[in-house]
Amino acid sequence: MANKIHYQANICGGDFAHVRECFSNWKAETLVYRRHQPMFEGKQEVRPLSERVFDNGEIARHALARVCSPGDPYALAAEIRDGERDMWLVMAAFEEER
Repeated sequence: MANKIHYQANICGGDFAHVRECFSNWKAETLVYRRHQPMFEGKQEVRPLSERVFDNGEIARHALARVCSPGDPYALAAEIRDGERDMWLVMAAFEEER
């Protein structure tokens, strides 16, 4: 049976330098639903998805899910400007342990 893929995600504001800082801080935190596992475990850095700025968080989430792979040594970030907020969605894929 194939392993199922799950995603870890978090959001922050600011420029991409701030995203890198947040990512570093998040890696020191544990997951709420798995207290023994650090957030973004095994991901060495965060990279911008593209130059594209999304106007909808759901569209950004789907774009990230299409390109994130459990084998990636990094997380990806998409910038979102929805008219009210300017933020980044950071996401990484992981294989669900069976």
